[in-house]
Amino acid sequence: MEMLFLFVQKQHKQVGRKMNTSFPLTIYYDSSCAMCNQEMSRLKQHDQSNKLLLIDCSSPDFVRPSGAPDTSEMMKLLHVRTVDGAWIIGVPAIRLAYAGVGINIVSDWLGKPYINRMMNRLYPMIARHRYLIPAWLTTAWFNWLVRQAERKSRNCANGQCET
Repeated sequence: MEMLFLFVQKQHKQVGRKMNTSFPLTIYYDSSCAMCNQEMSRLKQHDQSNKLLLIDCSSPDFVRPSGAPDTSEMMKLLHVRTVDGAWIIGVPAIRLAYAGVGINIVSDWLGKPYINRMMNRLYPMIARHRYLIPAWLTTAWFNWLVRQAERKSRNCANGQCET
């Protein structure tokens, strides 16, 4: 677990920078979790360019890829593997997934240094208790996020971008 924490700590250096990566991303998630499944479904709905490949690591048929962390570790936090083989874990992985499908309101928000620090502390606790979060709450949350992103996109198209 300490190694995972150090890897996530290293990712903090990316805060505030534009995230440059190649796509597609392979996202390893827990589909047995209502919140996780809802989030990945929403992301995939907005994935017009097939930038995200979703892999359910909770499936009994899941085969851990070579070089991947243990399955038990992959079930704790969201894991993303880039095309160059790098593993991105936790909040940086979430941020990258949202940026990949153009929901920049979330990616940008998670990139703010104070939000990033807070979410890097909160996300492991949320992930640990994710099965307690009701599906209706995650549906409402993700619907709100999508509406905000669409509103921001429309405003930018009209020359009224928020900074």
